[in-house]
Amino acid sequence: MRRGRRDLGIDTAGGHSARLRGMPSRRRPKSSSPSTPSPAPRPAGASSAAPSGKDPAELFAAALKESEARDKVQREKDRQAKDAADRKVAEQRAHADALTSARRELDRAIQAVRDAKRDGRSTVEADARWKAAKAKVIELETGEAPAWAPPPPVVDEPDAGAEAPAADDAEASPVDDDAVGDD
Repeated sequence: MRRGRRDLGIDTAGGHSARLRGMPSRRRPKSSSPSTPSPAPRPAGASSAAPSGKDPAELFAAALKESEARDKVQREKDRQAKDAADRKVAEQRAHADALTSARRELDRAIQAVRDAKRDGRSTVEADARWKAAKAKVIELETGEAPAWAPPPPVVDEPDAGAEAPAADDAEASPVDDDAVGDD
């Protein structure tokens, strides 16, 4: 037998049939024993066997303290992660600023070489400046200095533990620096 629109509860004449055959039943199955209550749901962290000697208020207070401790640890981890992210952003910004200033210095050094050549002056000093600026840009872009880079300038800082001989110490020296035999 062929099922048509009429069998699904739709009247082909434009109206609806009083009985809808295609719809499932909404009736719910009855429980087997309605007189037995279901057990109350427990919190997620609760153990299966509650200690018989504990007061529920004490149990709640202990659970609250544990929750606060976990929250405190989580807040500390979040703070440390945020601090690390802030440091990383600051380092990236400082690196970008250093690279920008190194590129500006390279542009100035190139212009100095061009000016020296145009004016007919010696380009030795300008070439050295260009070489140092180019090496700095390459170092900032790649992370390591090129092999041909000039050595970094030496900064003279006296060590706190080492004593440098003073020029006036020669006068206070007990050793006689006069030539021997000059009487």
